[in-house]
Amino acid sequence: MTTLELTNFTITYPGAARPVFAQVNFSLAAGEAVALRGESGAGKSSLLLAACGLIPHSVAANTSGDLRLFGRAPGEYTLAERAGLVGMVFQSAQTQLFCGTSELEVAFGLENLCIPREEMHTRVREALELVGLWERRQESPNVLSGGQQQLLALAAVLAMRPRLLLLDEALSQLDNHTSEHMLEVLVKLRAAGQSMLFVDHDPSRCNALADREVWL
Repeated sequence: MTTLELTNFTITYPGAARPVFAQVNFSLAAGEAVALRGESGAGKSSLLLAACGLIPHSVAANTSGDLRLFGRAPGEYTLAERAGLVGMVFQSAQTQLFCGTSELEVAFGLENLCIPREEMHTRVREALELVGLWERRQESPNVLSGGQQQLLALAAVLAMRPRLLLLDEALSQLDNHTSEHMLEVLVKLRAAGQSMLFVDHDPSRCNALADREVWL
């Protein structure tokens, strides 16, 4: 089954003289982990934003060609449906964290989907234990280190159990210890069959996690 498929896909931002990229053809199979590589400005982040539906529905951009998420255009899904299909972790965790405690942070998306309380507790605990933050569940994200905040952002996305996980340089600002820990978590997810599309400039991390690389 194809998780994500782009056919002659082009993104152009309003007022730009030329597209970010043009006529891209790419597909991601279920259970596959793909590293998206390329020079700065090649459009890697833009492709991820389009894959999760933020472009063009929240971030203004003109698109042409075809992008299919599990066989349908992202805009054909409701927001709730899309939240269960695709989750994205950004480079800066601070753009994703806003709740009073780590536990509430992970529960936030689940509450919006009206997940039953018992299942919600299970998902929150599983996600926080996976990233090693269960013991910090009652603490504010503001007192966590930058690396721990990034792990918390990952936990919040994983609790939604997305079928496709997008990572936009999610490990690039971490120290070596936290980066290695987060990579271990991602490798476990990959072994369990999690589909992933991630941007990373580090060849060693790409080799450890990706089935293949795609360059823009």
